[in-house]
Amino acid sequence: MSDEEKKVTIETGDAGKGSTEIAEGANTEELEERALSVFSSDRNEDITALIFCLITTFLVLLFTKWMV
Repeated sequence: MSDEEKKVTIETGDAGKGSTEIAEGANTEELEERALSVFSSDRNEDITALIFCLITTFLVLLFTKWMV
């Protein structure tokens, strides 16, 4: 088995659902950057959803005030 074919098992915890295997010679910095970019995009989606919820809530309160 060559160095490129060797696998390393990494425990990912509850968030990663257990463990995963990567090549021993893998570029771990690239893997870390990819993981962090996923978290930042999730954060942006959460902020966008929060803003839409706040706008919708404001509009509902505004129109129900006018209806009374």
